[in-house]
This record gives sequence, structure tokens and C-alpha cells, in this order.
Amino acid sequence: MRKILLILIVILLAVGTLPTASATASLSMGSINYDTTVVKDESITVTSTVTAASVSGTLTVDVTLTDNSGQFTVPSPTQQVQFTSDGTKSVSWTITAASTGTSSSPFTISANGDDSSSTAKIASSAITVKDRPVLTVTSDTDVSSVSAGDDVVISYVVSNSASSGAADATNVKVALSLPSGWSLSSGNTPATLGTIAPTASSSGSWTVTADSPSTSNTFTLTVTSTIPGGSVTTTESVVGPASSSSSSSASGGGGGGGGGGSTGEEYENIAFKDVKKVYVQNEVRSEYEFTEGDNPITGISFMPKVNAGYTDATIEVLHDKSTFADTKPQGKIYSQMNIWVGKTGWASSDNIEDPEISFAVDMAWIEENDIDTADIRLMRYTTQWDELDTSITGEDEEYVYFTASTPGFSPFAIVVKGLSDDATNEVSEETDQGSTDAEEVDTGSASSEDDDTKGTPGFEAPVLISMLAIAYIFSKREQ
Repeated sequence: MRKILLILIVILLAVGTLPTASATASLSMGSINYDTTVVKDESITVTSTVTAASVSGTLTVDVTLTDNSGQFTVPSPTQQVQFTSDGTKSVSWTITAASTGTSSSPFTISANGDDSSSTAKIASSAITVKDRPVLTVTSDTDVSSVSAGDDVVISYVVSNSASSGAADATNVKVALSLPSGWSLSSGNTPATLGTIAPTASSSGSWTVTADSPSTSNTFTLTVTSTIPGGSVTTTESVVGPASSSSSSSASGGGGGGGGGGSTGEEYENIAFKDVKKVYVQNEVRSEYEFTEGDNPITGISFMPKVNAGYTDATIEVLHDKSTFADTKPQGKIYSQMNIWVGKTGWASSDNIEDPEISFAVDMAWIEENDIDTADIRLMRYTTQWDELDTSITGEDEEYVYFTASTPGFSPFAIVVKGLSDDATNEVSEETDQGSTDAEEVDTGSASSEDDDTKGTPGFEAPVLISMLAIAYIFSKREQ
């Protein structure tokens, strides 16, 4: 009996000292969380949890994030967590969007324990990476020169010029920096514009006062945002001091007598000059109205393709053909003029579309010259005179109104097709030529009659006989 007990004790001791395989833990992944819309080059955080059960001893788990979309940069894809008992651990990764696009199952998170336990989970929420917004800013002042005490309106347009589908620009602000001797009269700086969507814009203005302006005065506009971040700047300048009469209001311009030089037209050729200023904003039709009686142009309009701020339109009504035209247009001329919009070269198809010019022709002139209004056209000169598509839009007791489509702005003329300013002179010249021809015919006829008289048979014979008779009588007397 004792031997049996001893054998059992030995067996139990032996079993207790033999190595035994530990149990494998059970791993599971929690939900995978992340922003589903990301801006390229921006970072997001991906978070999840790992839960371990049936843990025996110390369990070390490697947790790895895999980018299935190929759109992100993952600096440290694998993290390590440890369990000494059952529980849950949090994991997170900060990753950066590297390329645009959409992925329906962008990430996989896998967990592998050192006890050969493992699990994995695929993210089920689609993620979209958008292109970055692109902020631009344009600005303008309503005057170019000032004197002490003058006010200046500084306008601006901030645009997100990124293509449709790109990200919004967020938390956009624009600040104004004033030179010494100036103060802010109205508006806030910085002005908060908020969010600007792709292809959209936001505009505003400040009024500043020239308390003690210097010869050169520069204003700096700075645009900041959360996205795209950084800053965009632009500057505007005005000259001072100058006479306050040189300033003009933002509503623009006004007429005046002869003047010129700034556009290149000969000073003496400008009969009347009119300048208007309007605020030009992308995809909002710009319309300039002219009401001065000496200007036959009543309006200019076009659809802007860009934001340009306050932009001038200049009409120069001319005495004669434009300096920029080599010839006059064909037809009876009612008026000739130059029309310019913006700075040189600005009013191109890159910046505007569908430009139109409206004009009026005096009813008294039409009746006095017996004009058919259907023959009135607007002509445009580039390298030659081209007829523009012109239509009648109305009339009253004083004027007939027309509108013409034009590819751009340059010298123009309002003419009547089929007639000429030189018609009267041509008729007069033809009449004079006819009189001259008649006189030549008459002179020729007189000469012919003289020749015929001198050559009439029988006229020379009596004269000769008389002379012979007289000679015979004188000879007899001498005998």
C-alpha cells in the first residue's frame, strides 16, 4: 500500500513539473473611425480598439493599419499593445492624404498576438480625398490720386479658383494694412469671409481717409484661411497729394469736353470723352450706362469670366477717324468713336464674353437725310472695318435705339450702308465734268464752222477777179 502511495506521489510531482501549453487568447477589433472627406495634403486620424479575452500571462499584440486605397501616406503603420489580463486597448494613426479620389473600403486593421492569436477588420465607410482650394485676391481703388482729407474706397474680391469638386476654402479672412497718415473710416479688418466654395467668390470694401497722405501710398491686402492655409497678398497704390478735383466717385467717371492722351488718341481729335466705372464680378453681367447727350453710345455690357473689381469703360467721341484706324468706313458716317474697357488688353475673350454695345441715332438726322433705319450699322476696326450684327431695340420722339454684338473693343463708327458722305461731292464733280465736256463739244463745233466757211467753193474767185480789175485800171492810168 505504501508503495502504491509513493508511486502516485511521484507521478503527481512529475506531472506538476512537466511544461504545459498555455491557452491562446481571443482578439477582436472595434469600429474603425475617420473623417470621410479629406483635403489633399491634409492629415486625418484613424482610430480603433483591440479587445483581448482569455489572456494568460502577458500578451503582446502588433496592430497594423493597411491603406487599401493607395491615397495616403502612413508614417508608422504598426503599433504594439500589451495585455496582462482581459481588456480593451485604443489605437490610432495620423496619416496624410497624398492623392485625390474615392475609395469604398480604404483601410484594413489587423491584430496579431505573440501567442498566435489574430484578427482583422476592413473599414466599410468610403473616403474621398478632394483637391485643394486655390485662393486668389484682386483689388482696386476708386481713385488714383488724393489730397489730404479725401476718402478712398478700396474694394476686393477673394475667389476660390479651384475647379468644381475641389475642397472649400475655410475660415477665410482678409486684412488691410494702411500706410502712415491714413485711417480706416468704414469696414472691419480683418474682414471675415468664412467658407468659399470652388469657383465662388466673396467681395467687400473699406473706406479709408487720407489724413496726411504722402507722395506714394500703398495699401496691402492679406488673405488667410485654415484651408488651404498660408496667405495670399495684393497691393494697391494711390498718388498724393493732388487736387481733389482729380478724384472721381466709385459710381464712375462722368462726361467732359475734349481731352485725351491717356489712350493714345490725338488730343485734337477728341470731341467728347466719357468714363464710367462699375464693379466687375465673375459671372455677373457688367453693364455701363452713358447718358451724356454728346455721346451716341448709351451702354456697354458683357459677361465677366473673372473677378476684376472696379473697371473703367471709356468712350472717346471723335471729330474724324480714329488714330488707330487707317481708313474711314464705307457708308454715310453718323459718328466715330473709340471704346476701351479696362487696361490695355484686358477686355479679351480670356476675361469677358458676349460683349454688346448700345447706341442711339438722332431722329432729326435720320429724317433730314432720308435714312432707312434698317441700313444703320455699327462698324468696328481692327485691321479693317467690319460690320457688326446690329438690331433696332426701340425708338422715341428724339432717337432710334440700336444694339450690336462685338468681339471686343477698339475704334467704332455708326454708319448708314449704301450711302456715302462724299455722295454730294461726287454728283457735283460729275456735273462739272459734264459741263466741261459740253464746252469742249461746243468749241469743237465752232472750229468746224470756221473751217467750213474758209473752204466754201466760189468765195475765193470773186475776190481774185476784183483784185485783177483794180490792178488793170491802175496800169492804164500810168500809161
